[in-house]
Amino acid sequence: MRNGKYFVWILDDEWIDHTVERDIFQKKGYDVHVTRSGTLEEDLPLYAPYADGVIVQVGFPCDAELIEKLDSCKIITASSVGYNTIDIDAATRKGIKVTHVPEFCTEEVSDHTIAHMLMITRRFPSYNKQVKEGGWNPMDTLPIQRFCNHTVGLLGFGKIARRVAEKLQPFGVRIITHAPTAPKEIFTHYSVEAVSFEQLLRQSTLLSLHIPLRPENQNIISYNQLKLMPKGSFIVNTSRGGLLHEEDLYQAIVEGHIAGASLDVLLNEPPDPNDPLLNLDEVYVTPHSGYISDDALAELKEKTCQNIFDGIEGRRLVKILNPEVLNRIKT
Repeated sequence: MRNGKYFVWILDDEWIDHTVERDIFQKKGYDVHVTRSGTLEEDLPLYAPYADGVIVQVGFPCDAELIEKLDSCKIITASSVGYNTIDIDAATRKGIKVTHVPEFCTEEVSDHTIAHMLMITRRFPSYNKQVKEGGWNPMDTLPIQRFCNHTVGLLGFGKIARRVAEKLQPFGVRIITHAPTAPKEIFTHYSVEAVSFEQLLRQSTLLSLHIPLRPENQNIISYNQLKLMPKGSFIVNTSRGGLLHEEDLYQAIVEGHIAGASLDVLLNEPPDPNDPLLNLDEVYVTPHSGYISDDALAELKEKTCQNIFDGIEGRRLVKILNPEVLNRIKT
């Protein structure tokens, strides 16, 4: 606590306006402070020891050194689906529960994914560039395959990938997935064919990534995997940068093996403007915006605040990422 009130510490470099969160917390009598990375060093001794709950925005490092100073903290919540910037092991050692908001943007990201698929396979970026430079030639981007003739491979089959599969059904594409831990009946339900990782690569003419960024998944799609894909294939990544080896992707595109890539996430965000990958006409990039809509942002902020209330006040969390910490808390 701080000044006799529950204290929430928000770590965020992305969003400027936290009026919604402040209003929600203040109505419950909670105190709030927002820290940017530029002021973290000076804010650390002022706020870390007193924070009952910590909100971490996507991209803000919440490492072991920071967590070690959270002497009063009961809950850390990522204000996002992703939580890879939080050191969960360090939080567990400290006895702090960790959670996130797993479902707030399923509709938005699945829509964004399909938009990327259509844009890159229909060559919208190239057509747009050509027209803006004074051209008017519909034939200069060939070959273009009928979308319904694509085999769409989904690496991972969680909630977002399942929604993508549902939304793709009317297009008539063949859909395959590699998700070895998913129950078999789920594939039948969504009319999706389960295949091995190698089969996914060899058969997908349009590969979409839908797995979390964990150490075992770092650069899971690198040069050797890209070369297994059919020549002229496309890559879509709306999941996390770091799953796809960007230098290898550049090489595969330059060599003419991969026809193009449509990316909402990158290893470094924001990227270096001189990154050679960004200068390829075959690559289309949006600024990690797949989750964005007015509805989704409102839902995210409300659910993030509810995570803090539940964590501090001892109620059951919708999703706890380190359940083993509950036994430590009880003892």
